[in-house]
Amino acid sequence: MVMADPSLQSLCCLTTSNRSQQYHLLELHQSAYYGLSLASAIVGFLGSVYQLNLRYAAPFPRYQYFNVGLRGNNVLFWLALADTFAAFGLIIRSTGWFLSQDWSSHAMFTPLNPTFCAIISGWIQFSYTSSHLWTLVYAVDVRRITFDQPFAAPVYHFSAWGGAIILCIVGLTMLYFPGNGYDTFVKLLPNHVATYLPLVLTCLACPFLFMSAFRQAEISLTRRYARYTTTERRLVESLKLKFILIVSVFYLCWMPNIVNGLVLWISWYKLPVTWVLANWYLMALLNPLQGVFNIMLYRIPKRRQPRSQLRGWFASVQIRKTEPQEETPLLL
Repeated sequence: MVMADPSLQSLCCLTTSNRSQQYHLLELHQSAYYGLSLASAIVGFLGSVYQLNLRYAAPFPRYQYFNVGLRGNNVLFWLALADTFAAFGLIIRSTGWFLSQDWSSHAMFTPLNPTFCAIISGWIQFSYTSSHLWTLVYAVDVRRITFDQPFAAPVYHFSAWGGAIILCIVGLTMLYFPGNGYDTFVKLLPNHVATYLPLVLTCLACPFLFMSAFRQAEISLTRRYARYTTTERRLVESLKLKFILIVSVFYLCWMPNIVNGLVLWISWYKLPVTWVLANWYLMALLNPLQGVFNIMLYRIPKRRQPRSQLRGWFASVQIRKTEPQEETPLLL
């Protein structure tokens, strides 16, 4: 139920007859776990929708190349949309697993329809992969702003949405394609790589991109104002604090997933079941909350204030009336 975790995606292929020893830890059919997953997904969904609504109501200028202040809002709108898609998928899958429990017996495993499970798991993986890539795109665009480079919207969309589609197709085809005869380890490896590659790439690249942006911002401020006083220094320090918080919150939400992947592959034949289950509870809690944390981290632009043509004409008339009527030059 946590993000697009490859281990949970593998549940779609399991039945009561083909579970190996490694998958005993996947029998998490406990109401507490599903309740936590569902509650966290609902909170994350509401947070993402709230942010999406505010960013949609903000102005989107036609020429993004020249409007530095709203470039970030454009990227963050698509990031919020990806988080909304992912949280919605988590709600559907968490509800499905919760309802699939066999309350009338002590059976621990009552699988969902494999097709439904594979589709919704693929949707969640695609959404969160694009969310990771949009976070990386945001860091790239911040750096490009400090170097006075244009807003490359087509490249950003192709990298985020297109990259997510390619990674999901590669990973899920190998995982769900029937009758390939490969070992379980080989079947799971491509999907693990496709899932963790954008996550690890974002975790590693964002700090370096932000540090490069900080250095260039100091140089740009010095060149523009021919000075670097306390005011400029405070501005740069405030930006540093903001982006440090952005990176820290991203690590907080997704570091348990990276640790989970490392533990699964390092201890494949002897898993620390208790520790892994505790980590999955942590992932179920933190992964969907990224949409809520982003509300506090990223600035929301002011909403559009529609003004009628009559009000605009009246305001221009008032300005003209208050202008001084100069009969002779002031210097004479």
